Amino acid sequence: MTKRTKGLHEHRFRDNPEERRFAEAWAEHNTCGSTLAYLLDPAHGTGPGRPPEPDDRDKVVAATVIQWLGSPVGQCFLRDLGYEKRGG
Repeated sequence: MTKRTKGLHEHRFRDNPEERRFAEAWAEHNTCGSTLAYLLDPAHGTGPGRPPEPDDRDKVVAATVIQWLGSPVGQCFLRDLGYEKRGG
């Protein structure tokens, strides 16, 4: 992503450090390109050139969902699918 787009609930970071961890990991992951652009590419990477840049709303939605995965409810969702946090 060319600019860091924040999710809608960063005010929750103080009480939910795992949400901060997920949000920061997503932001860091997108410093070298745009995973979201490739995920939303209607040509599925088969078109010429780079995929179109997602709009700001797409970026906010993605950042909010990624952050939610770190929330207690998001963590329960992941556990129900068989994913568990390793280590501390």
